[in-house]
Amino acid sequence: MIEFLPQIPETRVASATRIRRERLLPIPGQVSGAIGIRIGAQDVIARAYPPKMRRAVSLTRVIGVTEADVPKRLVKQVGDQVEAREIIIAKPINFGVQRLVYRAPEAGQITAIQGSWMILDLYGQPYDVCALYRGTIVGVLPRQGGLVEAQGALIQGVWGSSAPGGPAKEAVGVIKWISKAADAVLDANALEADARGAILVAGGITDAALQRAGELQASGILVGSLAPEQRQQALALNLPVVVTEGFGEMPMSASVFELLTALNGQEAALNGRYDPRNPRVTRPELFVPLAASRMLQSDQGAETPSPKVAPRARVRGLCAPYLGRVGVLPDEFVLKWIATEAGTYLPAVQVEWQDPPGEHDTVPWTNLELIG
Repeated sequence: MIEFLPQIPETRVASATRIRRERLLPIPGQVSGAIGIRIGAQDVIARAYPPKMRRAVSLTRVIGVTEADVPKRLVKQVGDQVEAREIIIAKPINFGVQRLVYRAPEAGQITAIQGSWMILDLYGQPYDVCALYRGTIVGVLPRQGGLVEAQGALIQGVWGSSAPGGPAKEAVGVIKWISKAADAVLDANALEADARGAILVAGGITDAALQRAGELQASGILVGSLAPEQRQQALALNLPVVVTEGFGEMPMSASVFELLTALNGQEAALNGRYDPRNPRVTRPELFVPLAASRMLQSDQGAETPSPKVAPRARVRGLCAPYLGRVGVLPDEFVLKWIATEAGTYLPAVQVEWQDPPGEHDTVPWTNLELIG
């Protein structure tokens, strides 16, 4: 019986799981989804407009009416929203055969009309939030967004190129393995026109391939590792880049590699959001939805539970010489205390490795993470 068991991190790598993700606007807007509606990955569930630009318009000048005629010539009233090129005021000309009109230059709202002057608040380009995860809307947050539930395969990464406070980097595309090897490095020469719109998967990637992927307008990139000096280049790309292992030269772990190999050619959502300062630790991830016919009826109030510390639970090594290796915990916990070079003691547990199978090592508890 272990009385003290330190917490360890966890990474979700599952071929079938159920998740719930909030899809929120950065500013208040309009929500178009409703609870219970099935949605596609690229369906818009919320829209917001950036801060408005105010414009004053003299109606007597733009259409040539007197101030007294303004009220009866208006097609739109104070408070009405208008789309770009929609008629606001009109008057008949040529004995009523034709009309002279003034149209809204852009989408906006009529804020006030005083005499012959109209105040028009113009919107900027709309900001849309798509579902990203194909599934069902199970919650709506008024003027903010919705909660999407989806079922499918999930692979979480350790780093993503969508920095906190920056623009969201996320995409939908078909998974495309270029070189099917856990340690293969993707070079620019291997990228052709069919990379457009695809989520490129490789063990590593060269600087030239990163640039080439951006030029070909790939949907996203998922790699096992990046060189430390490639971080800024990945951040500058206008597409999500997700790393599953870390920075340096390390192959993709066996569990991630095997699942991605099985998912090759399927449509997936890649979310590059990474915020280690978030209390819930937002993780970048790749998600492949199940077909609707294979989905289970939702009867729980939350997503599929995260992996827990238990006998035979899967773990992955976080530090050399066990970095990236996957194994399982013993049937019965026997927590040991091993000495470090500094003379301190760390809790450790015996791990049965699965790659290759049959090997056992006593590994510091803090050098492991749950995976599943």
